[in-house]
Amino acid sequence: MVFPSKAKSPMEEFMQEYTIQRSNRRCQQTDRVFAPGEHYYSAVVAQGSSLIRQDFSKEAWGQPPQQTVGWWISQVPTKSPGKPKLAPTHVLLATLETLLDDPSKAELAYLLCLLLIRRRILTEPTSIQLDSEDPPEDSLVLHLTHTPTNRDFMVPVCHLDIQESEQLQSELNQLLFSES
Repeated sequence: MVFPSKAKSPMEEFMQEYTIQRSNRRCQQTDRVFAPGEHYYSAVVAQGSSLIRQDFSKEAWGQPPQQTVGWWISQVPTKSPGKPKLAPTHVLLATLETLLDDPSKAELAYLLCLLLIRRRILTEPTSIQLDSEDPPEDSLVLHLTHTPTNRDFMVPVCHLDIQESEQLQSELNQLLFSES
């Protein structure tokens, strides 16, 4: 059977679209909030010309309410550990200043500096030679600016091997990231 393009099929005539609200994760009967991982029952109940979703804890569920169109069991999602979040900008800049004050932390300061450039927290990287006559390779310095606060940072360039950079990256992650 072929239907004209604008005419509805018999099945489409029968079907209607309804919008059912999302679970509020609270028991309809006891008003208790469901805990992560807890199973609960949801029912779609006809009220006049509307369909209303009602959620029930396992304890409060006996049988579906009157006028129930359909029901099912669900589970509240458990909170998975979130992606680690980088510390706020002011903490990052304070950490960089602290690292720059300690010559033994020069490599860590350089790695943090690269992270801040990548995140566009520090800008205008330009290389400056400290000594003008035949400068050694380790005298190269990055001059960086945090534009919102107009703070300048002079960060010595360090040459790191892969093992050293992995260890420093791990140390930096512990220092700057939190799970929340």
